[in-house]
Amino acid sequence: MIEFKTKLKELRCTKGMTQEEVAEHLGVSSQTVSKWERGLLSPDISLLPKIALLYQCSIDSLFDMELIWSLEHRRELEAKIYSLIDKEDWEGIYRAWIQEIELNPDIYKNYTCAMHTVYIYKLYDKEHIEKVISLADHAEKCCSDNDTMNEIYRSMTLICSESDNPRIKARANYYYKKIPLLRHSREVFAQCVMEGEPYRAQVRKTLFDLIDIAGCSIPHLIHPDMQPEEKIFYYEKAIELYDVIFDGKYAGYFDVSVWQYYFEILKIYTALGETEKVAEYARRILVILERHTNAVKEPPKSPLLYQTSPPSRHVKPIEVHYRAFLSNLLAMSELEQFHEKIRELYKILIG
Repeated sequence: MIEFKTKLKELRCTKGMTQEEVAEHLGVSSQTVSKWERGLLSPDISLLPKIALLYQCSIDSLFDMELIWSLEHRRELEAKIYSLIDKEDWEGIYRAWIQEIELNPDIYKNYTCAMHTVYIYKLYDKEHIEKVISLADHAEKCCSDNDTMNEIYRSMTLICSESDNPRIKARANYYYKKIPLLRHSREVFAQCVMEGEPYRAQVRKTLFDLIDIAGCSIPHLIHPDMQPEEKIFYYEKAIELYDVIFDGKYAGYFDVSVWQYYFEILKIYTALGETEKVAEYARRILVILERHTNAVKEPPKSPLLYQTSPPSRHVKPIEVHYRAFLSNLLAMSELEQFHEKIRELYKILIG
C-alpha cells in the first residue's frame, strides 16, 4: 500500500503540477504542501475534498482505501469458497465465482477460477458449458494479459475435450492451438485433441523443436569477455543437444549453426595453439562428414524421435552450406594433414 505522503506527490506529478500551483489551488503555502509530501504534516480534514477534486480522485483513493477494501473483499470471498468446499457444494462454488465475475467483469483471473471449478467438479451440463464458453469469448476480446488468456485457453481445452457434443468438442482444438508451445506447455494438452499416431507424431515433433530451440539458444549465452574455455563449453553443450536427435557419437545434424559451432571451436583452439585439440575436432568433423556421405540420401534415425531429417527450412540447398564449410576447413593451414581427406569428401558430398 502506498504511503499517504507518497500518494500526494504521485498525484501531483501525474497532474504535472508544481507544489506552488497546488498550494495556490488549496489556499495554503508551498511549504505546507512540501511538508505533506515529506510526511512532516498531514492536511487538515477539511482540505481532503478539495485535494480529491483537484486530483480528480476519490477521498478513499487518497488513502488507498479502495485497495484495502479490495483485499478485504478477497479475503471474504476466499473464506466463502473454503466454506463451500467443506460442504462439498460444487455448484455453490461455481455460482460464487460467477457472481464475482458479474461484480468485477474486468478481473479475468476469476474467469479461470470458474472454469477450473467446471472442470474439476465435472459440471458439464449445457448451462455451465455455454457460460464458460461465453466467458472465454469475452476474455478473448477484452483481456490484454497473455498469461491469463493462456490459462483460459488451457482450461477451455480440457473442458471442451470432455464434452459429448461434437460442436463443443471441436472448440477444444481451437483453444488448444491458442496455447503457446513452450511457456504454457501446449503439448501437454495435445492428448485432449488427438490420439494414436497423430498424437505420437506431434510429441516427436515437439521434442525435436525443443532440442533445436535449445541448441540454437545456448551459444547466445556467450559474450566477448568470456575466457576461451568458457566459450568452448557453451558450443560443446549446444552440439551435444543435437547429438540427442540422432543418437550419434557426434552431432550429425544438417543445421548450419552446428557447423558454425564446430568451426568456432576449431578457431579458438587454433588461436590457443592447442594443436592436439585442433586435430581431435578435425577428426570429429571428418566422422560427421563421412556419415553424411550416406546420410544425404538416407539420414540416420533416432529410436526416440524417429526423425529421418530435420525440418527443411533452408532457402539454399544443403550442398551450398557444405561447400562453404568445407572451403573454410581447407583454408585453415592448421588442418593441412586433413586436407586430402577433406577434398575427397568434398567431391563425394558436393560432386
